[in-house]
Amino acid sequence: MPSYLNKFMEFQTIAAIDLGSNALRAVIARKDGDKVEIVKSFREPLRLGEDVFQNGTISEMKMQKTEEAFIKLFHIFTEYNVTDIKAMATSAMRDSKNGPILAKRIAHSTGIEIETIRGNEEAQVIFHAVKSQVNLKRKNAILMDIGGGSTELILVRNEEILAVESFNVGTVRLLKLDQATLEKEISVQMERMIQFIKSHLKLKDIDLFIGTGGNLRRIGKIRKKILGKPTSELAMFNEIHHMEEAILSMSYVDRIRRLELDQNRADVILPAIMLTHHLMQKLKIEKILLPKVGLKEGIILSMLEKVPKVFIMKD
Repeated sequence: MPSYLNKFMEFQTIAAIDLGSNALRAVIARKDGDKVEIVKSFREPLRLGEDVFQNGTISEMKMQKTEEAFIKLFHIFTEYNVTDIKAMATSAMRDSKNGPILAKRIAHSTGIEIETIRGNEEAQVIFHAVKSQVNLKRKNAILMDIGGGSTELILVRNEEILAVESFNVGTVRLLKLDQATLEKEISVQMERMIQFIKSHLKLKDIDLFIGTGGNLRRIGKIRKKILGKPTSELAMFNEIHHMEEAILSMSYVDRIRRLELDQNRADVILPAIMLTHHLMQKLKIEKILLPKVGLKEGIILSMLEKVPKVFIMKD
């Protein structure tokens, strides 16, 4: 076969969808030989968890909004000549009584099949995304993914997963709590997390602490844009501490104006930064790495036969 035809056959456009408790996120990636590049990102703040964590079901209004978002996505995928799509749903769809009905409606209107995954499966996919960006050789690492409905902890030793645990504590779940109850719930969850970590790793032997999820990525962006630091891909404990104090003192409107947050981020960022700050404090860790990957990038990698040599993210 001529070399130019080989190159044509290697070129592929694929898409990944993460239907989370706070938002629907999707990416389109182009594979060209050993290089994969994210060329388009999409986010729709659906807040499925608002209904599910309070009533156990998704309201008809949110079901319609979700179906419309998938139809919009389908048209975008068509414009980009996407040839393969993989969609995963997490905590809100796991917990909802009528999640399967929503999945059937979306499959009927778009042909997109949604796989609702368990917390441990979610963690595995996220781990492979992180592993593609962070050197974990001869390292003991803790990966924390904070979502709207759950937080996953992944314990790693020398590039291999030691243990995974999914905790039913997420930013949307915590939103309805007053400040005192919020702090109490986070303290309870911290004890559970520390016990889980201690059962597999000695705290003094932890080399890396890594965070993923939309709110943690936003914390990195605040560090770079608002605090004037050179990179958004890490944050220091003292910076996280000061951010928590600042956000606690700000009104919802102030967070939007001063931190340049959108309306869907200005409320959920507080429980996310509190979870991060408390865990770093308990573990006596000075730095958290914030790679630009998460579930959707992990889904992209799961669709490929082998890990690409070059994986170019979108900021």
